[in-house]
Amino acid sequence: MKESREMFIGFSVSNFLSFKSPQTMSMMASKVARHKEHILNGNGKKILKTGLIYGANAGGKSNFIKAIDFSRDIILDGLEEVDLNRKYFRINKEGYRQPGVFEYRLITQSKKEYSYGIAISYAAKEIISEWLVRIEKNGSETCIFNRDIDESGENFTFSEVTHKNEAEKIKWEIFLDVFGKNISPAMKKKSILSDVAERSNEKSGVLKEIMDVYEWFQSIIILFPTSQYSGLNQLVEKEEVRKFFSGILKYFDTGIESVESKQGEMNFDRIFEGIPKEHAEKLKIRISNDIENDPVMFKVNNQVYSLRKDEEGNIITTKMMQNHGNPQELFEYSDESDGTQRLFDLIPLFYEHQNNRVIFIDEIDRSLHTNLTRRFLELFYSLTEKSDCQIIATTHDSNLLDLDLVRQDEIWFIKRLEDHSSKMYSLNRYKERYDKKIDKEYLLGRYDAIPIFDEEILEDMND
Repeated sequence: MKESREMFIGFSVSNFLSFKSPQTMSMMASKVARHKEHILNGNGKKILKTGLIYGANAGGKSNFIKAIDFSRDIILDGLEEVDLNRKYFRINKEGYRQPGVFEYRLITQSKKEYSYGIAISYAAKEIISEWLVRIEKNGSETCIFNRDIDESGENFTFSEVTHKNEAEKIKWEIFLDVFGKNISPAMKKKSILSDVAERSNEKSGVLKEIMDVYEWFQSIIILFPTSQYSGLNQLVEKEEVRKFFSGILKYFDTGIESVESKQGEMNFDRIFEGIPKEHAEKLKIRISNDIENDPVMFKVNNQVYSLRKDEEGNIITTKMMQNHGNPQELFEYSDESDGTQRLFDLIPLFYEHQNNRVIFIDEIDRSLHTNLTRRFLELFYSLTEKSDCQIIATTHDSNLLDLDLVRQDEIWFIKRLEDHSSKMYSLNRYKERYDKKIDKEYLLGRYDAIPIFDEEILEDMND
């Protein structure tokens, strides 16, 4: 195992959507002997490459990915940029008054491990607590900062950091003071991570550590069933990327012979048809000014364009097209099947794996044949064999419940309890044999987390 960078070790959430009490997913590997190639070395710990999350509809699988997305947005952009309405556990009438808590265990690009957490008040619309703790290889911990509210309701901050010089100490104290006793209403909605990222350009010391954690959150990829990869046209401007896409799409038997890059002058009149003329003119002027120096991405009606100016000042667009066997009759993205469109969203993950990305996918199997989803995962393991890329995904596909494909500790379940809250747990708790047919056991209900049909309701309806 080689030393890894930018890793996801675990996540805990409480009082968010269907999560009432704290529920935790851990990517720490157990003592399972199989698939050692699925283990990465992070800060001296054995960390898993994948986590597959199963559960019945309305059990809470998607809410887990939503919790990652929601908390990431707060961390990077502040509470002003997220919708807090009804995000708490609504079945409990006290949920609105209780904090929503989100805590991560992660490793940054500097190969340092941290525990970072944030707690928000849905009622006050404020961040009420935030903490960052560095975890050393020997298990000792250093509190980088702890932001909280005391018994009298006053905000305060605390830090155990040892500084390299007096100048760094003073600068750090100034940053913390902003979140202390005299904190402004605006800063109550903002994370310390984002504040440091905006105001500091330090290359070492505690501020650099905080920047590394902030950039970890920037770098993670989150895909939902309706997500679209907006950089496709930019990617296919490069010949090596088009060849890569073409090879993967042929491998998955999509009928696409090759991915092509088509250039032409932008027809704004056609694109802006139906928009009032004065508004269309303003948009054209704004776009023209924006691309004076650098290319820009432009999305209209589910089609993404890459725009730039040629030597004569004309606005040129690059458009991704597909060759299905007739180079004179190319297909657009919107012409492809739902399954092929889904592949276009997922394939860039393979191309970018060398960046050691952490990727969260809700419904990885959406619109995909079960054999294709399995091949996708097999291809992920093959292409990322020498990288540290991780995928955490929700799925209904029981074909992936195969211990010849994944490890026991890479499989997780989420089930709905009687109080309608979600509970999360690992297959590893069942200590199954490596040759067990766990897909059949799952469908038979051995691990719970499947739909339970109430036959008495049908009987009452037929009476």
